[in-house]
Amino acid sequence: MKTNVSALVLVAGLLLVLGCAKSDGLERYHLSGSITYEGRPVPAGEIQFTPNSREGNPGPGTFLKIENGHYETAPGKGVLGGPYGVRIVGYDGQANSESDLGVSLFKPFSEKVDLPKEDSTKDFEISRR
Repeated sequence: MKTNVSALVLVAGLLLVLGCAKSDGLERYHLSGSITYEGRPVPAGEIQFTPNSREGNPGPGTFLKIENGHYETAPGKGVLGGPYGVRIVGYDGQANSESDLGVSLFKPFSEKVDLPKEDSTKDFEISRR
């Protein structure tokens, strides 16, 4: 009886893993790049790529961490390419009582981009406004 229960648990676990690992059927491309503020790498932050559906990009969006001036999509979790809105927030990387990321370096930066439908890099230079 123990063997049947163990086998059932194993099969259920495998089905769960396989079900969660399904591809959404969309061709995604690796994207990475650097983010600088006033010529220096942004120590910490977040970058968000939101597909522009008005211009024919059905999505999905991507949300990434910025670490030491660099961001990168995880394998299989890239962008589709095409028109996106980009939003960047950057911090000094010095954790404090209000934020693990530290003090904000600049107001949220926004830009529209058209990403290629291939693995690529996209760098952002943010300056004082």
